[in-house]
Amino acid sequence: MKEKLESIRNFTQLHKKITIFVTAGVLVSAISVAAIFAVLKHNAPQSTKTYREYSVAKGDVTVGTTESGTVSLDTQNITFPIACTISSVSVKSGQTVKKGDALLRLNLDSVNDNSSETRQKLETAKVSLQQALTDQKSKLAAAKITYESSKALAQTAPVTRALTEASIQNDIAVAQENLEKDRKELAKYQALQKTWASDYAKLQKLKQWMDDAKTNQTSYSNQLSVFKTDNNAIISAYEKLKDAVETARANYISAKYGSDSNGEDEDTAKLEYDSAKDALDAYYNNVAGDIIQQQENLQAKLDQAEAEYTNYSKAYNDFKETYSDKYPVAGTDLDAKVTSLQQSVKSDEYALSKAKKTAQITSNEAKTTEEKDLNTAAYADDTYNLTVNQLALAVSEQQENCDKLQRELDEINNALDGNGVITSPCDGIVATVSYKAGDTVPASTAIMEISKPDSVSLSVSISEDDITGISIGQEASITLSAYDNQSFDAMVESITAEPARSGSSSVTYTVVVKMTGTDNDVGTVYTGMSGEATIIQKRVKNVLYVNNKAIRFDNGVSTVLVKNQDGSTTEKNVKTGFSNGTNVEVTSGLAEGDTVLAESTVSAK
Repeated sequence: MKEKLESIRNFTQLHKKITIFVTAGVLVSAISVAAIFAVLKHNAPQSTKTYREYSVAKGDVTVGTTESGTVSLDTQNITFPIACTISSVSVKSGQTVKKGDALLRLNLDSVNDNSSETRQKLETAKVSLQQALTDQKSKLAAAKITYESSKALAQTAPVTRALTEASIQNDIAVAQENLEKDRKELAKYQALQKTWASDYAKLQKLKQWMDDAKTNQTSYSNQLSVFKTDNNAIISAYEKLKDAVETARANYISAKYGSDSNGEDEDTAKLEYDSAKDALDAYYNNVAGDIIQQQENLQAKLDQAEAEYTNYSKAYNDFKETYSDKYPVAGTDLDAKVTSLQQSVKSDEYALSKAKKTAQITSNEAKTTEEKDLNTAAYADDTYNLTVNQLALAVSEQQENCDKLQRELDEINNALDGNGVITSPCDGIVATVSYKAGDTVPASTAIMEISKPDSVSLSVSISEDDITGISIGQEASITLSAYDNQSFDAMVESITAEPARSGSSSVTYTVVVKMTGTDNDVGTVYTGMSGEATIIQKRVKNVLYVNNKAIRFDNGVSTVLVKNQDGSTTEKNVKTGFSNGTNVEVTSGLAEGDTVLAESTVSAK
């Protein structure tokens, strides 16, 4: 058993590339070299079967990459914020100290003499911090307004460009419309120029005809009026006789067709009607005939003159209305209108040409402005956050400066209150002591250095074949040559991007593995100690496992040969899980402490 354990220990200390190992909660104490000679019947009498015992244990089954390296420890320098003189040193290099142990004593007079500058710096830093806070408040408010207006550009920029483009097209359209309108007006008035003279002459001709007709009408009206005055008696008598005839005729019709009429009334009315008619005829034939005929002739001429005046007047008024509608201006005003429109057309042509030429420039400017505004909007968050971060950084820097100076002042005051004694800030080992009693130490210079044994790191070289399977934060473990059979939890802290060693046959990269957890009882560790770091690829924890050799396979079923307490054996079916090539996880069929047998055939002497 000792020889086997020594063999295993020597093997784990080799510089191997891939290590397959088991971290067991229960030691594989039952691995026995003793063989059980169960002699089975076989055709060859000179060959025998032997069985090796393996115990079912509980622990971790792990696969990983293991490499050797040297230990590095975190250190802490012991300094003092101001120049001072050392009165005495209480420790030596290599001495183990606990947090709070006295390390050295400072000369109080030197501390008092040199502390005023730190106090003054702290007051100045507080003022600077307050100014930074004030700037942060005011500038954040301004940045918020800028941010909101910048974000709004995401919506307004396309609208602004669209409005600009619409305005450009509108300007062109308006210029085009004005040109077309003035061209039409010019063509219209130029056409009027061509027809105005003839239309004006026609209007004057119609007016002349209307005036002549009016003159004839007035003449015949006057003649008729004089004739009626001169022959008034005859004409009046004739008119009375005509009225009498009409009255008699009406009476006769009434007597003849009335509802209360009789024969006598009808005859009387008929005689009266005939008598009145005869009297009218006799007066017309003997007295009034020529006069009435002349009157009627004059009246006919007057009626004709009035009809002619009415026709000419209508023709004149109709044409005058048409003329007025057709010619808003006439004569010299029409010529002036044409001249004015010709000038307007030239101006419109220039305006349209200018609008078209400037449209592309304005459109490009609008596009550039939109892109700029959209870019401003897109980076509004970044710009605002940058401003916020810059202001916060300014405050943080001032705060850190204040805190640093306050810590230094607290350290000075603690030294003064503690009679100048400086104590250890942590557990560890005094690595170096650089000053002795009576020495003057410059401000913030390391007086001594303390190593922290609980911060063990191991730097190892990993080949290029394995480095791709390793990442920062990956689970690992560390073993130290000075502490056999102890494994400490760790993790990958860093991986160098540049190769640590390269050549024609191999390339390696430096990986730093650091211990983790607070329950690692390491003991005394020094920088430079040798050890091994295992970077774990896969691990199942706290499971039952057994040596792979004990598993037999038959028709896809895993079985084991279990040795009973009375020495007999029983074949059992088992289910297996993860294997690292040496041991395999057993998920069912066995219990911790069971003994299983692995067959081995040897030749008998």
